[in-house]
Amino acid sequence: MRVLVAGWFSFDEVIATVGDELGAGTVTGWLREMGVEHDVAEAPYLGGGVHWRDVDPAGYTHLVFVSGPIRDSPLLRELCATFAGCRRWAVNVSVVEDAGRALFDEVRERDAPGLARPDLAVEGARPAAPVVAVAFAPPQGEYGERSRADRVRGTIEEWLAGRALPWFEVSMDLYEKPHRRSPVQVEALLQRADVVVSMRLHALVLGVKHDRPVIACDPIAGGAKVTAQAAALGWPVVLAAEKLTPEALDAALERCLSGALAGQVRAAGERGREGAARARAWFEERLAG
Repeated sequence: MRVLVAGWFSFDEVIATVGDELGAGTVTGWLREMGVEHDVAEAPYLGGGVHWRDVDPAGYTHLVFVSGPIRDSPLLRELCATFAGCRRWAVNVSVVEDAGRALFDEVRERDAPGLARPDLAVEGARPAAPVVAVAFAPPQGEYGERSRADRVRGTIEEWLAGRALPWFEVSMDLYEKPHRRSPVQVEALLQRADVVVSMRLHALVLGVKHDRPVIACDPIAGGAKVTAQAAALGWPVVLAAEKLTPEALDAALERCLSGALAGQVRAAGERGREGAARARAWFEERLAG
């Protein structure tokens, strides 16, 4: 017995969802526990598994199609015709058309008219990967030819993708059509992250304000306001535009996640609050004068 696990992630012609892959992961977990040999058919652009158009169908006893809608579509017809000699099952699927059901020998519906079952993505381990909040900066014309914002952003994006890090972008702009953004929204998001990667001064400041370690990436050659603010706060994790590499980001992330910087994060926040208190005293003195 050998099973080929397929799904919408098996086709170059469509983009599948994370839920489709999680459902397939549940099924392959069952097969491993049962000691059943199996392969996963992935589209070449995903860079893993086997490509179902290249394998010998005679090498498989079962085709199991996991997750997503089934209907009488050309792609499903081609897949099922290719593996016509196998037992063909559809598992965790939405039956959109009965003609789609007819392509398979057995169907375990996720949903169909009058029927609903829990999706298989609910099973499996809960990931414990660190979550990174990222604040990018646009090219800043006031720095002229010193701006390296595009290169710095590109390096960060390459690193995030290459390391498969869970991350979300935090915009510091007050307005993004058609809605206004409030500081509360930004600060709440930063509090949900384990680490902040920032090309922007205020994401650095808000990160340490909320006790989050920050990888400060100055987008200006020679250093500018990001580097200056890190110095004012006494924050040590600052990467210069000229020296930013994925390896430097790896080392900074490891340092931030180690817990060794917890005291320095708190100290940076306290130093910032002390600076704000001095600024208020200066302001009040000028008003009183």
